[in-house]
This record gives sequence, C-alpha cells and structure tokens, in this order.
Amino acid sequence: MSPNINKTLLAVGTVAALLVVFGMLGRLLTPKSIRERLEASRTCRLCDLSGADLKGADLTGADLTGAILNETNLTGAVLKHADLTNADVGYAHFQGAVLDGATWVNGRPCGPNSIGRCLTPDTVALMASRHCPGCNLKAATLASLDLEGAFLKGANLVRASLSHTRLTGANLTRADLTRAVARHAGFRKSLLFEVDFTEADLTGSDLSEAYLRKSLMVNTRLNGAVLEKADLRQAVLHGADLTGARLMGCDLSGVSLKMADLTRADLSGANLEDANLVGAIITGAAFADAYLVGAIWINGKKCAAGSFGRCVR
Repeated sequence: MSPNINKTLLAVGTVAALLVVFGMLGRLLTPKSIRERLEASRTCRLCDLSGADLKGADLTGADLTGAILNETNLTGAVLKHADLTNADVGYAHFQGAVLDGATWVNGRPCGPNSIGRCLTPDTVALMASRHCPGCNLKAATLASLDLEGAFLKGANLVRASLSHTRLTGANLTRADLTRAVARHAGFRKSLLFEVDFTEADLTGSDLSEAYLRKSLMVNTRLNGAVLEKADLRQAVLHGADLTGARLMGCDLSGVSLKMADLTRADLSGANLEDANLVGAIITGAAFADAYLVGAIWINGKKCAAGSFGRCVR
C-alpha cells in the first residue's frame, strides 16, 4: 500500500475518532433538563420550578423544601415520601400525583391513598365531618370538594386550593385565606366575618348573600365574582380587582374601595354610604339607584345629599 493511501486512511481515522470524541463530549456538555436533574438528584431546596413540566416524573423522596412550584405541572408525578415543607404550590397541578407519605407544605404528613391531593389528618377530618374549626389547612388541596355547611371558624387556609369547591352556607368566621386560590368556588350565604382574603384569587366565585362584614380583601382578585346582596359593611378592598363583578344590592356602607378596579362592575342598587372610592377605576361601572350619600368619590370629594345613582358634589 502506497504511503499516500496510508496517510489518507490515517487522516480519515483521526477525523472519525475526533468526531466520536466530540460527540461524546457534546452529550456530556449538553445541559440536562430540569426533570432529568431533579430525578437524578432528588434535591431542589428553595429552588424555582415555576411552570416546569414534571408530568409523570419520579420524585420519590425528593427534597423540595421551600421550592417554588407555582403553576408547575406535577400531573401523575410520584412524590412518595417527598418533602414539600414551606413549598409554594399555588396553581400547581397535582391531578393523579401520588403523595403517600409525603410531608406537605404545612409540615403535616400525607396519609395513604393521597392521590391527586394530600390527605393530611386535618384534611381527612374535614372531608369526613365538614367540621374542622381552627384546623391547620395551610395549602390544603381541597379543590372541587363539596363542603356545604362546613364549620371552619378560625381555620388556617393560607394558600389553600379551593377552586370549584362548594362552601355554600359554611362558617369561616375569622379564617385566614391569604393567597388562597378559590376560582369559581361557591360561598353563597356563607359566614365570612373578618375573613382575611388578602391577595386571594376568587375569580368568578359566587359570594352572593354572603356575610363579609369587616373582611380583608386587599389586592384580592374578584373579577367576574358574584356578590349580589352580600354584606360587605366596613370591609377593606384596597386595590381589589372587581372587573365585571356583580354587586347589585350589595351593602358596601363604610367599605374601603381605594384604588380598586371596578371596570364594568354592576353596583346597581348598592348601598355605598360613607364608602371610600378614592383612586378607584370606574370605567363602564353601573351605579343605577346606588346610594352614594357620604361616600368619598374617586377624586376625593364627598358625595352630598341627593347622591342616588351618581355622586352629587
């Protein structure tokens, strides 16, 4: 074989070897996906997994202490014996997820058959009897349950998942629902005296005829909510989103609606005596037959006698 052919074959062999080496290096240097890293290490303390797709992931025994799981897809994931203490699970998807033996956000253990929701002792008690006053239901997975008439006075429902949950006629006096997610939930005729709904999401929920006197609803999402004939006397709704909300015949006397968004809200026939609307957005809002005497209007001026359906200054 001629020297030139030998040189050519050697060059080809060298190139092939380099391609193999660089191919292997490429695979080694290619960053692994979040899912791959998490399944391999099972550790993600205080990390941000917001919006991550972990559908069906095997996270058995994973340490997710303090992790941000906002809108994370954990559908069908295996989270047996995982630690979710103090994790933020707002809007997370747990449908079909296996949570047996996991430690939940509130530090309580998830019992057997915790499929799709964590069955802590307090959650089990509530589901069995609808009676759980003062219970620790922090971040509880209670979505779509029928809890009509439940007694939850003073319960901790901070960041609880309550979307589509039926709580008609329930007693939640002085309960804490800060940052709870309760979209399209049913609170009709519920006793919600001094409940803290700060930054909660009550989009599209039914709160008609509910007793919400002195409730705290700072920066609460109430867009599209039904509050017809609800009692909101002296409630605080600073910065609340009431876009398209239905407040017909609602008692809003003494309520604070400072900086609230009332765009397209219907306040027909509502009582707004001594209410504070400074800085509120009222574009397209309806005030037909609303009682506005003594109310502080959006410009800081007080509504005088004769303020029916409009603020007379």
